[in-house]
Amino acid sequence: MQSVLQTGLAAGMSAVSGFHSDKPKWVDHSLAGANVMPDDFCPDTKARINIPTKSGTPVKASYICIGAWPWGDKATWNYSPEELPAIKAAWKLLYEAGINFIDTAEAYASGTSEEIIGDLVKDLPRDSFVIQTKWLSTPTKADNFLHPVDAPVKSLRKSLERLKLDYVDIYLVHGPIHPQSIARAAEGMAKCVELGLTRAVGVANYDRDDMLQMKAELLNYGIPLAVNQCEFNVLRRYSEVSEAAVMPTCRAEGIVFQSYSSLAQSRLSGKYSTRNPPPKSYQFSSYDMPVVDKVLDVLRRVGERRGKSVPSVALNYCISKGALPLVGIRNPQQAQDAADALGWRLTREDVVEIDKVSIEGKRTMLWQQG
Repeated sequence: MQSVLQTGLAAGMSAVSGFHSDKPKWVDHSLAGANVMPDDFCPDTKARINIPTKSGTPVKASYICIGAWPWGDKATWNYSPEELPAIKAAWKLLYEAGINFIDTAEAYASGTSEEIIGDLVKDLPRDSFVIQTKWLSTPTKADNFLHPVDAPVKSLRKSLERLKLDYVDIYLVHGPIHPQSIARAAEGMAKCVELGLTRAVGVANYDRDDMLQMKAELLNYGIPLAVNQCEFNVLRRYSEVSEAAVMPTCRAEGIVFQSYSSLAQSRLSGKYSTRNPPPKSYQFSSYDMPVVDKVLDVLRRVGERRGKSVPSVALNYCISKGALPLVGIRNPQQAQDAADALGWRLTREDVVEIDKVSIEGKRTMLWQQG
């Protein structure tokens, strides 16, 4: 499955990679400072967002989510088993700080990511952590044709075996290109809730209209659409500023907007530069580094004023826009940068400064529609 995912990325699943991004479309300066959360919105590591469920008892998750795609993944992230002690140390740091939310998928390292998570949480109280995984909803999977309603159920049962859990807290449709209709996909996701396999359900990469259709279909079963997860960062504000923007619709509809690739696959971490570009396998937000360097200069300047690292500033930017950021974490330093993104807020002037070097990004029909 990890090779299928990587092949798709190389073929154009990224909104802004390869032939999709000849030139960046800089966001109009008239939108600088738009869609900023109120000044008193300042979650710390122990704060919890309420993610809606059918039962009415919300899933209580931290305002930053640990992205576990790199855990076990060799095709994109060049994972080595020698990294496992650092991952365990990073999880310990985050968990003890109060960050309790991990995102994974059956496609990540063909299930190895889920297996690693299962080992990390096996001795912890079940109500002390939140696990979100995803159904591989692509036409590459035979069950999506043969069992259009039961496909999510079959996939989730296998994910639970790898996670060594009785249920997950949140289950997402991993992309909008499933061969079954939205109505059929919704029926399958609802069945996962009814069987007690997940508490909440959501989608990833859905555009506004499909997201609202999925919400309507799920309501036929009394289930709220809890989440839409799309790429969002300083290099891709499409979900916020496009004509059919998803993010403000989520806010109006009570749907939690999650931002993945919140550091643009490490381009906004300060680790890479024009002289040290990221690997070509890092497909999301893959503008040439001379373009990204212009953005990094501003993030560094803001960080120096606030006494924060570049990745902490980039993550706080997502939070300031009302997104719940996912960030891939592989070592304690990355964990500390994530924790340091909480408990403070960029000023409105900081956000305006960053917005003025932000990029709209694009969408693809193949994957990133939202």
